[in-house]
Amino acid sequence: MARILMAAHPTAGHTNALRAIGGRLRELGHDLAIATVVAPARFPGLMPEPLRFASQLPEALRQDGLRLVPLRPAPAALWYGARITRARGLDELGWALRLFTTGMEGHARRIAEEIEASGTDVVLADYLMPAALLAARRTRRPYVALYHSALPFPVEGAAPFGSGLEDDAPRDATWTQAEQRGLALLRWFDARVARAAKRLRVPLKTNGLLAAPISDDLNLMATTPALEPGLEPLPGPVEMTGPCLPRPVPSSMDDPALTAIRPGRTHVYVSLGTVFNDQPHVFHAILDGLARHDVDVVVSAGASFERLQARAGPRTQVFRRVPQVPLLQKVDLVVTHGGNNTVQESLAAGRPMVVVPFGGDQLANARRVERLGVGRAVPPSALSADAIAHAFTQVSQPEVATKARALAATLEGVDGTERAAQAVLRLLTT
Repeated sequence: MARILMAAHPTAGHTNALRAIGGRLRELGHDLAIATVVAPARFPGLMPEPLRFASQLPEALRQDGLRLVPLRPAPAALWYGARITRARGLDELGWALRLFTTGMEGHARRIAEEIEASGTDVVLADYLMPAALLAARRTRRPYVALYHSALPFPVEGAAPFGSGLEDDAPRDATWTQAEQRGLALLRWFDARVARAAKRLRVPLKTNGLLAAPISDDLNLMATTPALEPGLEPLPGPVEMTGPCLPRPVPSSMDDPALTAIRPGRTHVYVSLGTVFNDQPHVFHAILDGLARHDVDVVVSAGASFERLQARAGPRTQVFRRVPQVPLLQKVDLVVTHGGNNTVQESLAAGRPMVVVPFGGDQLANARRVERLGVGRAVPPSALSADAIAHAFTQVSQPEVATKARALAATLEGVDGTERAAQAVLRLLTT
């Protein structure tokens, strides 16, 4: 039996794939724990949606059968988290990197204590949880980094990561400024991790941590080459597993969102994830655009749930949350913010997408979906009912659905969760 410690920030985007892999490793008889920041659960009705989700996550992890290693939230985390939801482009990326590194030194010490106390054999963590990397190096344990896709690595001909520019935008002063600012953010991340490593007395190469696979031991990417057009060769130990999808929960199959699907109708799923969903004006623009088409809409509204109730009707079903993976098997198209989980799960289901990206990986995902020929991007600066209606017309063309299905067919028989679990176990034997 191996003892495996996972670590991630407390959001669906950073924990879903880990939970799937952890569940499979538990089925194989191994001991699993997960370290994550535990947010206070006071006044849940008044919490912003990301904080509400974070406060409910520990119980969900326990229900998964995972032993929880709680990390204290840093005082600045709430401030950074609040700024992320209103930021765009490289501003959003900057606030995200601050959030991912706040409290890093204390979290690394706590994770290292747990590693030593429990006899952990390997650390498996979201790549944007540098505290786990520091703890693994401090305790001389193998470290496995998990990437939901091949972002933010270089793609041939792509715009600077997080810039929001079109891939074919002119290489002018705006392009250069975005490129330089993006590189400055990556250098800032390196310097912040380097300072923590020095204080922890951890020998660590901290040059280009986000520009190349971060682990010298193993990097898992929950994707395949077919899903990453133009990706340049990656150095280091990298294994592409395919999407790591959560196992279906039998009780979710009776969820109202699934039973709302009407035979013979075209259904569109709308979601802005768990961090960016407190934006009813974005939902309204999307719904106004979709209303110009003869479709039924299923909305995962999150924090906008109460304010979207007036939109509910025979053709529009509004829910706070939905079982996303099984729902994607029943709908025809998706309107999303472009988060890694939703994009990978939609690609695996063969569903065309309209992407309304806000920053960071979402912008890169939007361009990736366009390069794959399975969707269209509508930047928030151009968001309107007209833009959504036009993008929907484009992705509704038969050739787009054909490409989406063909791409999904390349994943038939690919169990990313199983592949990832076996890769971790192979590392332990070597």
